[in-house]
Amino acid sequence: MLVVQILVAFVVFTLMLFLADRWPSGCTTEDKIDVAERRSARRAYRAQQHRVVAMKRRRTRAGRGTQPETLGSTRRPIQVVAADLRRLSRQLALVPSGSTLVRWKALWAAYDGVLTEAAEMLEVTHELGEQPAAGVARDVERVRVLAALEGAGMVVRG
Repeated sequence: MLVVQILVAFVVFTLMLFLADRWPSGCTTEDKIDVAERRSARRAYRAQQHRVVAMKRRRTRAGRGTQPETLGSTRRPIQVVAADLRRLSRQLALVPSGSTLVRWKALWAAYDGVLTEAAEMLEVTHELGEQPAAGVARDVERVRVLAALEGAGMVVRG
């Protein structure tokens, strides 16, 4: 009976800690700025897609037919890429210490993908594809590319 009471007290205490942690933050784990930033990035992306569709309609009405899309119209807007880079950077900084190796590798792969995309959009040279998947050389290349992106005017921290 005493063991059951101790277990119940432990569960209640854990639940109270969880609720006490969530209550001051508005019962959410997301930052309000992060939510607003993603919302504006989605709006910019939808507006760009709407412009591409409108251009296609105008071309077909003008009798020119459909032409293959240019590379610039299939890319995501720079605001969306920058928002993804900042979001993934925050997620990497806040990964719990007991997380699995799969989660770490997935986050690093996603971060490297967005970092490569941003570097190509701003025409920053990078060697992320040639570096091994893990190691000091790749970490140094990430820092170099981040510094080059900041030098090109992209806000990568925030």
